[in-house]
Amino acid sequence: MSNFHRVIPPNRFGRDFVIGDLHGHLPALKRALAARRFIPGRDRLFSVGDLVDRGPDSPGAAALVRENWFHAVRGNHEDMLLRTVNGEGTRITEMWRQNGGDWALDGWLPNAEARAAAALLQNLPFAITLHHKSGLRVGICHAEYPLSDWSLVAQLESSPEHCRTMLWGRERIGRTHHPRVSGIDLTIHGHTVVRNPLLLANALFLETGAFLEERGRLTLLCLDELEQGPAGIRLPAA
Repeated sequence: MSNFHRVIPPNRFGRDFVIGDLHGHLPALKRALAARRFIPGRDRLFSVGDLVDRGPDSPGAAALVRENWFHAVRGNHEDMLLRTVNGEGTRITEMWRQNGGDWALDGWLPNAEARAAAALLQNLPFAITLHHKSGLRVGICHAEYPLSDWSLVAQLESSPEHCRTMLWGRERIGRTHHPRVSGIDLTIHGHTVVRNPLLLANALFLETGAFLEERGRLTLLCLDELEQGPAGIRLPAA
């Protein structure tokens, strides 16, 4: 199994859900799953990354990867954690501290919680291709997809520039013209905070700011409730 791109087969027996950036807000996730009567082992949950930092329970959020019903891609916050634990220098450590990594640092060194989280998160892929039982093909990567054709996703592993875009990019969401990504029905991303889930052509952005106490929330989307028609995919009514 590739540690860069994973292909997930259909779930024939239950539902598939996707969440926006969790950022350690495990209690909010548990409430959202309970409200949708999520059944672990029957239903599945996919994450656009950024499980850790900024919230109350980063270690607990990282531990979700142990569950066989949970699948996540690497976000920029996981990347900063892993690079710090791997000893890549004070620059990345300070950037991580400024972006919510203080829970995992003793001075300039990663503490035991950080090292335990890194051990869990080190094999997260950069991209997931999910085959939904409806026939819908869904591509998941954290920030944005850098090319116009998803069928080339496995080749991006050899490009540091494209890998960085998958973790940090904001170009696609900032465009005035939004061409479709070919080779896939829908791509799903987090990273850039939006007020409500935002569908631009066939790229869906789900980061609604769970870490923003006054105006943010965690988005949980059921892929089984998406509508497909001649005009493309429609989101379920809020």
